[in-house]
Amino acid sequence: MSSCKSTIKTIAKPKPEWVQNRPVNNIYYLGIGTASKTADHINYQQIAKKNAFDDMISEIQVTVSSSSVLKSVQNNLEFKQQFNATTKVTAINTIENYDVIDSWENGDEFWIYFRLSKAEYEAAKRRKMQVQINRAEDLLARINQLDTRNNFVEIAHLKIQALTALQNYLNEEVIGNFNGKEVKLVDEIFNSLQDQLFNVKFKTTVNSLNGIVGKPLPAISVNAILNNGGFIPNLPLKAGSDGASLNGYDRIETDNNGVATFTKAHVQGVGSTQFLRIAIDVQKLITVDSINTLLKTVLYSMQPPPLSIKVIAEPLKVFIESSELNLSKPLNQTFFEPLIKKEISQNGCVLVANKNDADYIVKIFSNTQSQGVMWGNMLGVSITVTVSITDTKTTIEIYKDGIQNIKGFQTTAENAGLDAYKKSLHDLNTKLLPSLVNGLFTGGN
Repeated sequence: MSSCKSTIKTIAKPKPEWVQNRPVNNIYYLGIGTASKTADHINYQQIAKKNAFDDMISEIQVTVSSSSVLKSVQNNLEFKQQFNATTKVTAINTIENYDVIDSWENGDEFWIYFRLSKAEYEAAKRRKMQVQINRAEDLLARINQLDTRNNFVEIAHLKIQALTALQNYLNEEVIGNFNGKEVKLVDEIFNSLQDQLFNVKFKTTVNSLNGIVGKPLPAISVNAILNNGGFIPNLPLKAGSDGASLNGYDRIETDNNGVATFTKAHVQGVGSTQFLRIAIDVQKLITVDSINTLLKTVLYSMQPPPLSIKVIAEPLKVFIESSELNLSKPLNQTFFEPLIKKEISQNGCVLVANKNDADYIVKIFSNTQSQGVMWGNMLGVSITVTVSITDTKTTIEIYKDGIQNIKGFQTTAENAGLDAYKKSLHDLNTKLLPSLVNGLFTGGN
């Protein structure tokens, strides 16, 4: 018996019909996945299962109801990507069970076939949606116990939390109870929140501001009030502008009396009529746990009208102090002062002849120092350049920069110094002048 031999050949099953031709079924969502056994001979089954699951999810078509809140942002360039990502996660979380119908493999590949009942999927979705509807209704019920005048921000947060509970169903007509009525719940909450924010008015005694480029604007106090006159405490506000010529990025909350004071705004450049815009900081208001990107996009689409304050910008008045030396002796013709004056003037500043008329004093100091004989009869000289800005009102030096370690070479020390000046012009134009202008227009910040 031990001398007997037999050869057993494994005959692979023929490909089933579902591998060759994808089935079509009106009752079930289908998912078919495949993986190469040669590409990953250990994890091929898990890869095929994941591919089948993703294929099944892709069959679940999610559309946007024409009456849902998403209609307001469908033209947003980021909307499609955000919507697809959100609805895919929702679909995955809705699936409670599915069936593995069949699998097939040969020496090179592995296939698997999933099936999910459409009716069971819809039933699971309705059950999960109802849980979130109940949660949203509980949050909204708390609002009726709060006074709008004293709890404005808390009421807004409750509405946002209710929307967050329903954020997986923004594309649908979700029916629920709000203020004792059966309504389209998502739309009703969104509209109620928008009406609440649009009910905010701003008051200030300042109609316009006179500013100087690079200088802070005067502090601005703003009252946030309701249409009925009640003030709004703890309301997050922000200050900004329409362009780059005005910087005012304060983000603060109103105090217990509904007052916010903005102190960081300043003019960055001379331009046409500029406006400082003060508005509700929606981004800060919607800092709620677990809120998804799609709901944020919807909420950001709310644009309560801002308070606009006209800013009249005057150019900076600059006085130049220059001392350019070569081996500690004054140059017959300066290198840096003309270039610095030209750059400052081209950027909208006014050069003044009297120091007392200036907003800033720009000080230029440069000197060369002998490095001795370098080789043969060639002498070396190094240059040091320093440029600073001093605020004339505070006498504080707000900016300082310079150029170092640039060397010139010639047969005389004086000519070597001039060579160092010429070589340093490149760094002056590419590094020092942009830095100086930025220092002027930002107050050194």
